[in-house]
This record gives sequence, structure tokens and C-alpha cells, in this order.
Amino acid sequence: MLLGFYKQRLGRVLAGVLAGISDRFHWNVSLVRIIFVVICLLGKIGLLAIAAYVLLAAILPFKEDVYADRYGTGPRKIKDAEKIRK
Repeated sequence: MLLGFYKQRLGRVLAGVLAGISDRFHWNVSLVRIIFVVICLLGKIGLLAIAAYVLLAAILPFKEDVYADRYGTGPRKIKDAEKIRK
């Protein structure tokens, strides 16, 4: 994961990059979207912001996939459980 950033499937509109940023910093997703649209309307900086969005959409993993890999999904089986040593 790139410095703790991720995309998010829940609440996404396009790729989920802005939803992931808002979740990461505990901001309102609507506020992040409005700021992004305003930045996109600022000429050359807007083109850079769009290019960054496309790049992040291509390389960032989804939060749900990262958590599934880290913590697993579904019930654990006894044979997969780690043995407790006394």
C-alpha cells in the first residue's frame, strides 16, 4: 500500500480514489469531491490533478482487498489456527 493510501469500493463514483482519500483522513467525501472539481477547473493544475487521479486509480489497491489479505475473510478453521504453547 502506497503510504497507507487506498481506493474504496464503498461510496465510490468512478474509481474510488476520492472515497479512499476521504476515508483515510476522516473527511466528508462530498467535500473532497467538490475540492477536486474546483482544482480541475484551474487550468494546468487541473490537468495535473486529473493525471494524478488516473495514475492513483491504476496503482492503488482497494481497501477491502487489503483488509481481506491482512485479516482474512470468513470463519477460521481449527486446523488453520495457530497452536498455543504453554
